[in-house]
Amino acid sequence: MKNDFKEDNNFWIAYADLMAGLLFVFILLIGAIVVKYVLTQSDLREIKDSLTKQEARLEENKQELKNKEAIVFKLSSDLNNASSALDLANLQKAELEANITSYKQLSQDLNSTLDNKDKQILILLGQLEKKDEELSNLQEEFKQAKEKIQNLGLIRENLSKELQKKLDNNITINDKTGAISLPAEVLFDKDSYVLKNEAKAKLRKILSEYFDAIMNDPKILSNIENIIIEGHTDSDGSYIYNLDLSQKRAYEVMNFIYSFYKDPRLQKLLMASGRSFSDPIMSNGVEDKDKSRRIEIKFSIKNDNALKDVENFFEFH
Repeated sequence: MKNDFKEDNNFWIAYADLMAGLLFVFILLIGAIVVKYVLTQSDLREIKDSLTKQEARLEENKQELKNKEAIVFKLSSDLNNASSALDLANLQKAELEANITSYKQLSQDLNSTLDNKDKQILILLGQLEKKDEELSNLQEEFKQAKEKIQNLGLIRENLSKELQKKLDNNITINDKTGAISLPAEVLFDKDSYVLKNEAKAKLRKILSEYFDAIMNDPKILSNIENIIIEGHTDSDGSYIYNLDLSQKRAYEVMNFIYSFYKDPRLQKLLMASGRSFSDPIMSNGVEDKDKSRRIEIKFSIKNDNALKDVENFFEFH
């Protein structure tokens, strides 16, 4: 019995030693694992830090690569532009060489032409001397023609003065045009073209003296081409209305002349014309309506011969 108890006691002691040995081994194993874990974590941090640095360097390398790619692209573009510029320069060079060749030929042609021009200049100088002489003659002829034109005005002025000498002092003639002016209100009522009965006697006396002075003087008569009766109005009303009124008044005066002055020479000279308000009488820059309403009797001189001389002069040259 005692032996069995002793055996059981030895078993448990051995079992306890075994378990203690196993626990010690387990503790050692756990300690090794912990130590290994701690060491592993330290290595991982170092590896992570290394990876972070490598990623940063990688990003820097990528950015540097992009910059270099941009530089390469710009250099490629510049190279293309330079190539285009070179092609253009070559084209311009070819054109310039062609122009130089052309200019050389042109220079030769010009030298030949200049020789011919020198000969032509000598010929032209001779012709110019002749033209200078012709110009002097032309200026003299022009001066003479101008004097003839001025003489036309002198003829009219002289005829007007001669005519004034033969008329009564109550009849005034424009010494430049030879015209007599009769106020319309003395001859006609407002807007009427019928001669006033009370004006006819005085009008007949004035016109008889005027026409007698012309018809009875061969010198005056020979220089007169036409005697014109002109009707004039003021600017009241439309131009067409006043044109019709002035024309009718001029015809009325001409019919009145035909009624008492029977000289056929005068009848061939008489003309009637309405002028509306195209030739008003101005006073200080303003229309004088009373003086503008009038009947004018004027003459035109025979200037055909003088005008033909002037026309022939200009046609010849």
